[in-house]
Order: sequence, then structure tokens, then C-alpha cells
Amino acid sequence: MPKRFIFALVIVQAILTFLHWLMYLEVLALFPTLAAYKTSLAIIILAFSFGFLCLSAVSHFRENFVIRVLYVIFGAWNIFVLYFLLGGLLAVILKLPLFLSLPFFGIGVLSIAIVLTVYGLVNARISRVTSILVKLPNLPPAWNGKTAVLVSDLHLGHILKTGFARKVVKLINSQTPDIVFVAGDFYDGVQTNFQELADEFKNIKAPLGTYYSSGNHEIYAGYQKCEQALTAAGIKILEDAKVELSGLQILGLAYKSETDETVAERLAKLNIDPAKPSVLLKHIPDHLKAVEKAGVNFQLSGHTHLAQVWPFMFITHKVFKGYDYGLNKIGNLQIFTSCGVGTWGPPLRVGTKSEIVKITFQPLNGR
Repeated sequence: MPKRFIFALVIVQAILTFLHWLMYLEVLALFPTLAAYKTSLAIIILAFSFGFLCLSAVSHFRENFVIRVLYVIFGAWNIFVLYFLLGGLLAVILKLPLFLSLPFFGIGVLSIAIVLTVYGLVNARISRVTSILVKLPNLPPAWNGKTAVLVSDLHLGHILKTGFARKVVKLINSQTPDIVFVAGDFYDGVQTNFQELADEFKNIKAPLGTYYSSGNHEIYAGYQKCEQALTAAGIKILEDAKVELSGLQILGLAYKSETDETVAERLAKLNIDPAKPSVLLKHIPDHLKAVEKAGVNFQLSGHTHLAQVWPFMFITHKVFKGYDYGLNKIGNLQIFTSCGVGTWGPPLRVGTKSEIVKITFQPLNGR
């Protein structure tokens, strides 16, 4: 296991432990009668702080019903802790404890945290359609009015399984797309039945096919296994490759840790024709200046999840320089970043949505 990865795990666990310590202090402050059991309370809360990472490690190699249930419980627990702490902090700032008895105030904070956590679990399973109109220069008449569906970050594995994949496929088909794009993280990165999950996508009804480029979680799962399963399911792999359909160039870049220079080099090898419109599948919405300079017209990305739970989207917005969600532009390059249809880590969404994206193509300025 790489030292960098181990270091990241230690940092994450240290943060979780610190947050649980703060929760312990907040519980004692809000419910003074529990002070008589503070030792037991401390042990229980400390133990829970290790639950999610332990289950994440176990689920990487094994999957069964018990592991799945515990993973969901501990994932939801961590989000509950977050909102319990935020609720207490907000209430202190607003000086609400001055007007309410502590136990009554504590029950209010506890209730809000529970409601938000339950809402997050339910909201993550309700997939929606986001529709956008994209105008491309020199778009051939054959593509005028045609539709594509973008799906990213399914994270199929031990939590989101064939039932979820089937629902996503049904939602995709309901949009009657001409073509489907999958912008990475089809799998979650755990060991699972790769073929069974990919086979659900055989049921997609898109006359021009389904095209895919990889995300970072395919690397975690074992890229060769993922590629074999997706190919067997009839999904066309675009890894540093280009296909042309009726005058539209469809490009795909494999997931790699890279720089502006390496992105430029890889795109140059694809021999992009600047006189023809192009769509690029690239999992992470970064190195956009290099992509724009290469002559790409439209990039489709995912990866960010828009942080999944509020308020962390303020971090993704900063990290990805405003390109963490939605349709944006840099120079002549349009980019759409989806917040994804699946979940990673805690299987919740608060302040974000599970989405597929319907794209309608039109020519720019009627040409």
C-alpha cells in the first residue's frame, strides 16, 4: 500500500476522531445528566469514530449483506455527527441556549441532525434529469437536435448494485437518447461482480452507442477487470482515443495523474480536426486551458460529486476553480461537470442531487 495513501488514511482518521471528541463534549454540555456515564460515553463515541474507515477497508476486499448494512450505518453516522456539531455551533452563535433549557435545546439539535441524515439517505436514491442545450461550431446537420445522456460517478459495487444500475438505465432510456456518454467512476473501486453490474447497460437503447472513459475508481478496482466487463457489455472504451460519428469527433482521455503538458501531449496524438466539432470525455474537470488550447469544443466531466453533502461544496468550488458543477466556459471550450448519479463514501446527498444529464445539440449561430 503506497505511503501517501496510508498517510491520507491517518489524516482522515485523525479528523474523524477529533470531530467525535467535539461531539462527546457537546453531548455532555447539552445533556448534563449523562455526565455520570461519561467514561462509557467516551468509549462508545471513540469506537464509532473508527467504524467507517474499518468498514471501508473490509469492503474493499469482501462484500456481503452484513458489511453492506454496517457500511451504510457508519457512513450515515458520520454525517449525523457533522450536522449535530454544526447545529450546536449555529445555535451557540445565535445564543439560543439563553432562551431554552439545555435538554430541550439538545433534543432540538439532535432532531435536526437526524432529519438531515435521513433526508440525505433518501435523497441520494432519487435520481433526476438535468437538461442542457449546447451549441457547437460547425455542427453537421445530422447532429442538429440530437440528444446525448451524460452519466458519471455511478460507483457501482457493494452498496449500489444491479438494482440501482437498472434504475439508472431505465432513467437513461426514458430520455430516448441518440448516444450515451459515461465519464468515469462506473465502479466504486471495490472487488465485486464487475460483469453482472456492467451487463445492466446492455439494455440501454441509444442507436449511436455508449462511450466511456475511465475514472480514478476504476484504477482502485483494477482497470483491466473493469475494461473487460464494460467491453463485454457492449460499451465502447475511449482511452486516449477518438471516433468520428457523422462529422462529430468524440474523444476520451484515460484517467491519469497529469499536468497541463501531458494533457496537451495526449490530446495532440488524437489529431483533432479544428474544422469539426468535438466532445471530450475526461473524468476530472481540470487542465482546462490545455484542453481549450488543443481545440476541443465541449468537455464532459464528473468526479467532484459537488461534495455530496453541504457545506463541503464550498471546498470543491475552490479546488476546481468554479468548474465543480454545471455548464461553464473557458475561452472557446464549454465544459459541463456533473455531480454524478451515485455516491462515494457516506451514501448520502444533502444540498446536491443524483443526476443524469440530457444534452441537446444545436449549431452555433445557426451554422
